[in-house]
Amino acid sequence: MTDQQEKLAEDLTTVPIETSLGRRISVAGGGGKSTLAKAISAKLGLPYIELDALFWKPDWEESSPEELREKVGAAIEAAPDGWVMDGHYWAHLHDMTLKQVDIVVMLDLPWRVMFWRILTRSFRRAWDKQKICGDNVESWRKMFARDALWLYWIVHRRKIINRPARMAELLPQSTPVVHLRSADDLNRFYEAHDLVRPN
Repeated sequence: MTDQQEKLAEDLTTVPIETSLGRRISVAGGGGKSTLAKAISAKLGLPYIELDALFWKPDWEESSPEELREKVGAAIEAAPDGWVMDGHYWAHLHDMTLKQVDIVVMLDLPWRVMFWRILTRSFRRAWDKQKICGDNVESWRKMFARDALWLYWIVHRRKIINRPARMAELLPQSTPVVHLRSADDLNRFYEAHDLVRPN
C-alpha cells in the first residue's frame, strides 16, 4: 500500500470485502468500474445507472450540473427498490446520491494498471465502434484527439492518482466503503460476492 493509500484508508470508514452490499450501491474510481457495476447489478437484480451515459449528450456535449441532477433524480425515482450506480460525479451531484447509498465500492488500483486498461479499451472501442456514454462512439479521430481519454490520463496523472483522496473528502464519514487497492483485491471481491464479469 502506498503512503497515499494509507492516508486515504484512515479517512474512510472501510469495511471488509465480504461485507453485504445493500440495495443502493455506488461504484466509483477506475480500472474496471463499469464492468464491476454491471456484474453487481446482474447478481442482485438491481437497475444499472450509468452516470457517464446521463452526463454525455450526443456528439460528446456535456450536461450542465442542473441537467445531470435532473436526469439522475429521475433514474433514482424510477428505481425505488434500489440501484447500482456506475460513477460518482459527486462534485456535480453534491450529496444527492451519497446521502442515499448503502455502500461505496471504490476502485483505487495502481495508475499503471488503470491506464493500461483505459488504453486497451479505447483501442478496442475505436476498432469495433461500440457505443459508449449514451449514443456516442469512440472513433479513431476521437482516439487521437487532444481530449482523448487515454491522453487525459497521462497529462493528469497526478490528479487521477489523488482522485480517491478528493472523493473521500466528499463522503460522509458514516458511509461504509469497500476500498479495492489492487487487481487482487478486485478479484477477491468478485469471488466473495459470486459475481460474473459480463462479456
